[in-house]
Amino acid sequence: MNQKADYIQQLRSSYKGLEKEPLEDIVSENLISPFTVALSPDVIQKAQKIISILYKMRQQPSYLQHYQSLIAEKGLKDPGNKSIMMSYDFHLDEHQNLKLIEVNTNAAFLILGYEMYRMKGHALPVPDFSPEEIRRSIETEMELQGKKAGPGFKVAITDDAPSQQRLYVEFLAYNELFKSFGWDSRIVDYRELYKDFHPDFIYNRHTDFFLTEPSSSALREKFLNRDVCLSPNPFEYLMLADKQRLIDWGTPGFLEAQGLTGDDLDLIRIAVPESYDISTERADEIWANRKKYFFKPKNAFGSKQSYRGGTISRSTYDKIVGQDMIAQEYMPAPEQTFETPEGPQAFKYDLRCYAYQGRMQLVLARLYQGQVTNLRTTYGGFATVKL
Repeated sequence: MNQKADYIQQLRSSYKGLEKEPLEDIVSENLISPFTVALSPDVIQKAQKIISILYKMRQQPSYLQHYQSLIAEKGLKDPGNKSIMMSYDFHLDEHQNLKLIEVNTNAAFLILGYEMYRMKGHALPVPDFSPEEIRRSIETEMELQGKKAGPGFKVAITDDAPSQQRLYVEFLAYNELFKSFGWDSRIVDYRELYKDFHPDFIYNRHTDFFLTEPSSSALREKFLNRDVCLSPNPFEYLMLADKQRLIDWGTPGFLEAQGLTGDDLDLIRIAVPESYDISTERADEIWANRKKYFFKPKNAFGSKQSYRGGTISRSTYDKIVGQDMIAQEYMPAPEQTFETPEGPQAFKYDLRCYAYQGRMQLVLARLYQGQVTNLRTTYGGFATVKL
């Protein structure tokens, strides 16, 4: 049931420049699941509605005004552009309500997911999405800064040691895609930017979200001065993806102050999980109710330093109290059972909904067993969804 060889062939047929790359060594064994998650069309419609409501709220003058002091504290400026390749990650509860796990400005697998649908011959959940939309998104990002993606347009795809990243194959695919648009595209370690290549646009996958590490100083300066169009970027991360936003959105009166009413207000209230700072003042209260929560850092990615409340020890809990951590309502992942060569097996899954500004582009499931998604489960990995 391993589809690795078929997927590699799909990538090579779509991106001719990958023919010479050792994809057999680069594509991990459990990247692609052989299974497809069945969803109600209503789930996709709700996801699009939630994304559009949250993005519309982010655009409100009242929302931006609310965060002016925080923006200044972080030393940020509005760069004008937004962020490409974002995702909104959800669980489904027993009532088929979408529960927002996180907003992700560092979302992987959009172009690879598109190619996975093509490989399997499955209908796209958002029928009119194509790689051409990625091109338009980048051109829009440039226009939002008063620039153009004209002749000689230079693009960098950047991360920390890109060739060592588990999804390096995605960087290779984007590099070929951007070249197919006629752009001068290169994959560059973020520390090497501007040494011998001066990009107009940077597709940013580096996880120093606020660019505060000393090694990010050159990139931060270019970003703040609008010398480059950086996407995703720290400002959009602050506005939507910092997990403190989940705490804010759940604060009584916050959503109403941004103009949410009626069905929109009800939908976001259901979707946004109960979330709290793990502060010294609330430490004992949260500990007493720990089985209700999942503990994770506000500004980390994946499952790093994350703990389920039902299994965390008191000594570990005491260490994270007062740190930059969030206690988030524990929302069990939904499950579906599939027939494997070893017999029926249940797999947990979450839904990754990619979006640019308020428009959803693609939906994938991530199948796994165990505590967290890790792309190491046999027969797990990224999966298509069908309606």
